Amino acid sequence: MPEPADPAPGDGQRLVFAGGCPRSGLTLLRRLVEPHSRIHCGPDTGLPPAIAMQWQAFASQLGDLHARDFDLQAEDMRRAMAGLLTGLFEVPLAADPRRVLIEKTSLNIAAFEQLGRLLPQAKFIHVVRDGRDVAASLLDRDWRDANGQAYPHVSRPDAALKYWFDLTGIGLRADQALAGRIHRVRYEDLVKRPRATLTALTAFLGLGYEPAMLHFAGRPVELKGLERDSLPLINSALTQRRIGTGAALDAQVTPEIRGRLDALGYVAAPAPGRRRKVRG
Repeated sequence: MPEPADPAPGDGQRLVFAGGCPRSGLTLLRRLVEPHSRIHCGPDTGLPPAIAMQWQAFASQLGDLHARDFDLQAEDMRRAMAGLLTGLFEVPLAADPRRVLIEKTSLNIAAFEQLGRLLPQAKFIHVVRDGRDVAASLLDRDWRDANGQAYPHVSRPDAALKYWFDLTGIGLRADQALAGRIHRVRYEDLVKRPRATLTALTAFLGLGYEPAMLHFAGRPVELKGLERDSLPLINSALTQRRIGTGAALDAQVTPEIRGRLDALGYVAAPAPGRRRKVRG
């Protein structure tokens, strides 16, 4: 009898990290992929970018000390930190050796390249959305720091647009560094062309499309933390009404940000979305 598959290999097999600027559609992505029989996608954990950044700090600042005083070489440290990270997902992966696990913390985007080096077999999903719509959604949030002050990117249009610009820039660099291991998904394609978009995504993951993915509305799901900011819309059928909500911010778009919008396929100012449901 063959040995059972390793539930959480240290090189990142069967692990997928989804990320993108907050308010770009990551919770919607979770709702669409979670009904798939071979995908597990739970709420954000926030841990992958923290562990990847810590590993990078160890490697750059303490690598010589580890090797000299503890006989721990760079690959030893990589394997140790990779084991720490993959161990977090051991239970859901062990439940089905064919399952793929998607961890969808939005700020994974800030550590895609580090995660790619830490886990050389892991895959990545970069979720993008029109920066004007992202900024409009951010400005509706009431996110505050430890002192009770609203963050600039949820209180000033220029800061919201710059926040989107900075994070998408990190994501585009990762697209090049992780070519072949990363798949970009646009929010607008998820709601306008859900079946085609999900078919391409599941093919990238080595899986087949399943119709259940388009019938998530009403399916029970546990939302945690900032995911709750997407209620009640996230439990409704797909709709295009959130496309174009940032049209009023177009006048505040700088040439630099305009270039980024262009690069991602958002050329013209968006027209306000019509309220209509999308059928699979």
